[in-house]
Order: sequence, then structure tokens, then C-alpha cells
Amino acid sequence: MELPIGHLVTTVYALIAALVIDRMFGEPSRWHPLIGFGKWAAFCRRRLQKSIEEDRWRQRWFGVLAWLITVLPPVLLLALLLELSPDWLHFVISTLVLYFTVGWQSLRLHALAIAVPLCLGHLQEARNAVGRIVSRDTDQLNEEEIAKAGIESVLENGSDAVFAPIFWFLILGPVGALLYRFANTLDAMWGYKTEFLLHFGWCAARVDDVLNFIPARLVVLTYAACGNSRTALKCARQQGSNWKSPNAGPVMAAGAGALQLQLGGKAQYFGEIQQRPPLGEGQIPVATDLDRAIWLVDKGVYLWVAVVGIAACVF
Repeated sequence: MELPIGHLVTTVYALIAALVIDRMFGEPSRWHPLIGFGKWAAFCRRRLQKSIEEDRWRQRWFGVLAWLITVLPPVLLLALLLELSPDWLHFVISTLVLYFTVGWQSLRLHALAIAVPLCLGHLQEARNAVGRIVSRDTDQLNEEEIAKAGIESVLENGSDAVFAPIFWFLILGPVGALLYRFANTLDAMWGYKTEFLLHFGWCAARVDDVLNFIPARLVVLTYAACGNSRTALKCARQQGSNWKSPNAGPVMAAGAGALQLQLGGKAQYFGEIQQRPPLGEGQIPVATDLDRAIWLVDKGVYLWVAVVGIAACVF
């Protein structure tokens, strides 16, 4: 059985190698390819985005054009490079691409930077740490609110930064992983519903929703398999559709249910209190629940590797 990156066994080896490298070294502090891509994306937006006074369809058209110009050249270049590479170089490139597109260890370190000071009662340090990974106001958060914000971020980003890149790597090889990571990055840069980006960023937001649809549903099953299955599936089914994001809602609801925690609810964004739908059920989150959320994602990664490994042996 042949896959886009070669034999399934080779895919498993590349997957394991990339995850081991990521777990050992985390994201490179310098020369990360996504930093260069972010600068390229910012340049394309500056050149193509027109006045917000223009017709929304014209803004959307330029947003689509900007997305295509930003994403397709590096993705096609990677595809050409893989096509011309011998098997050993193909494997090396595949491993490195997945390493650069997955954020497993980075997510763990960000979460631990919140959990450790929170467990020690150093609230200001924990607030500063959680402020680096969430968009809500964090200056006045108490212990419960810090834990809730951190856990919600771990659960959502477990899907976006860990499982979705792995999924597209398994389906389309390194080209799929790179395409997904670029699309997800553009959504983070352009996908905000502000007056400035509402229409220009429409394409980036919709493409990210489409690419995350299947991975998010697999993550729901993953969280259910690695935690309280009955509660996770019930919460995903009953609460997921109430969230503003069609993919983050089911994922966070399932994760909260798997951990048997109460998430969602009131939060402050840019000085304005928002009443968000409830997620999960069970106890109020505390500092130690951040460790449980990290472990839930870790178990999910191990489960995916085991399932892919078994598939390689069978086929």
C-alpha cells in the first residue's frame, strides 16, 4: 500500500522521528520557517489588501488572492523538491517538515509555565504566562480563571497544533502538513472579525475551518478514548455546536468532559465581559488540572502513534 510519502512503514518512522525530535528540542528559538512565512504573509497582505471602504466582495476576492499567493508557492516548491529527492532525502525532509509544523512540546511548555507558578501560588507569574497563549484579559484573573484559560487553550491547541498537522501528514504527506500549518497560521493572522480583517480574512478563516473539520472530530474521539468517554461524547454532542467555532467547540467540550471539568462561561476580552456557553461538566478547575490536560493530549499522541503503527503492521 503506497501513501503520498512512500510506504506506510516509512510514514510511521517519519512520524515517530519528528515527534521525538519535537519532544527533545521543542521549537527552534531561531530561524523557525514559520517566522519567515509570517513575514511573507504580512508582505502579501500589505500589497494586496485594499481600503476597508471597498465593497466586501472585492475585499474577499483580494483575500482569496492573497491566500493563494502566500501559500501555494512554498507548498508547490516542497512538492517539487520531494518529487526530485531520493528515498533517504525524502524521509529526512518529511521528518523535518512535520517537526516544524507540529507544536506538541511547545504546547506542553507553555502549559507548564502556567501550571508550575499557579501550583506555587504565584498568581502574577501565572497570569503573565497564560496571557502569552490566550486573547482574553488576564490582569485580574484568579486561580480558577487562570486554570480554566490554560486548560481551554491546551485542549483547543492540542487539536490545532498537534493532531491536525499529524492527520494531514498521514493523509497527504509533508505537503499536507505544510499546507495545513500555513493555512492555520493565516487564520491566526487574518481570520479575526474586526472591521479591518472581516472580509479580507474571510478566505483564511473558512479554509482553516474546512481543514480542521475532520481532525477536530477525530480529536473528540481521542479525548473520549483517553478520559471519561461517556461524559466527553455527551458534552461534545450537546455543547459543541453552541460555541462560536465549529471545530473548537466540540474539541473543548469533549476535553472538558473527558477531564470532568466545568469550562467556558464568563471571560473578559479587550475590556468587555462575554458570557460564553458552558463546556463540560464536573468540578471547578484548579491548578493541578492543567497537568491533567497536558497528560490528556500526551495520551492522545501516544494513541495515534500506536494506531498508525498497528495499521503499518497489518497492511
